[in-house]
Amino acid sequence: MFYVRILRCLVLSACFVLALPCRAATVPDVSRLKLDGQIDLHAQIIATPTIAQGILYVGAEDGNLHAIDLASRKLLWLFHCHGGIASTPAVADGRVYFLSRDGRFHALDAQTGVQLWEFATMGESVYSAFGLYGSPKSATPSRDAWDFYLSSPLVHEGRVYFGSSDERLYALDARSGALQWAFKTGGIVHSSPALSGRSLVFGSWDGAVYAIDAVSGKQQWRYQTQMEHGTSTMLGVQASPLIDDGTVFIGSRDGYFYALNLADGRMLWRHNVGGSWVVSGAVVDAQRVYFGTSDTNRLVALERDSGKPVYQHDTKVWVYATPVLLGDAVLGASMRGELFALHAASGKPLWSWRTPESLADSYGVLDAASGKLNEKRLLGGSMTNHTALEHIKRLGAFLATPLWHEGQLIVATANGKLLFFR
Repeated sequence: MFYVRILRCLVLSACFVLALPCRAATVPDVSRLKLDGQIDLHAQIIATPTIAQGILYVGAEDGNLHAIDLASRKLLWLFHCHGGIASTPAVADGRVYFLSRDGRFHALDAQTGVQLWEFATMGESVYSAFGLYGSPKSATPSRDAWDFYLSSPLVHEGRVYFGSSDERLYALDARSGALQWAFKTGGIVHSSPALSGRSLVFGSWDGAVYAIDAVSGKQQWRYQTQMEHGTSTMLGVQASPLIDDGTVFIGSRDGYFYALNLADGRMLWRHNVGGSWVVSGAVVDAQRVYFGTSDTNRLVALERDSGKPVYQHDTKVWVYATPVLLGDAVLGASMRGELFALHAASGKPLWSWRTPESLADSYGVLDAASGKLNEKRLLGGSMTNHTALEHIKRLGAFLATPLWHEGQLIVATANGKLLFFR
């Protein structure tokens, strides 16, 4: 999902997965951002959209990939596949690539939406809008309601790379879809790969972070996180890595955030987040690294070289979306339907905005006094985790990462709306 220094400055027409912001003169005073329009896609949006050559590509859980002209905000084309799309599209050389929940990887013409080829993995075979998956060895869906995302593709030098629930990372020929190689791990791969040089880095639900050679598919190193292999499917590495200046930054469900040496996988430091999962990706600037937590409801800023805490901002509800750097501000998005901006160096609040659905909270999802989840109502009774999460999504929860593009902030909500701020 991330490339070397991608979050410092991204060229929008390049082949990367996320169109995240450059730190440029066009960055606004975030405190002045106002809602400028919205589009309702009438389907849940989990994956982050991507932008290339003035087109916004948005995948939804109803199996539709939308191509929207950003200037007019009009639909250019729509492609329907037979599984929900929780994979952020990648655009390169006139093609758009993504993985759907039926286990099929698609390549479309980016201008017309015509399918050029597809590749069938051995994973993602039993899926629903709740994020259930079936193991290749079993028809029983996972009970992990919080496994929202699929692995998002990365395109580089004629190959497209992505992970699958069949425990493999794939490399396909980007033009034909022909299999180049497949690397087998010990667990589901929903982490998205990052690339530096010839090193592809990603996490697996066996609790390990891997680096493999992008050309040959051979393992370079493997780092085992705190989780012992095979002890629990709830503690794997779901997060996607960020590689910056020879360091791999990645969170895990074991309750730690890690900095690893890209050259050999050696741990440089790790930060204990108090038992919380870290599913959010990370962003870095010259001094700090920023990421979100789930159970402890925080946006965390650490010293990038030492891992020492700088500050923690209470987000009230889980943060799965990756933060975004906008000039001197860091912008976050939480599952309670709130966008917020902090002064990156100090953590001082600069701006916040909540969805109308979150403010109304018609089902009483949030505790009126604390603003946090009403756990007694949602998680303390007979309601299943999946049902509780559907109520949370209806707050206009943010699972997708915000995008900054040519003077506007673009955000997708889990209940299906594209929001545009200027």
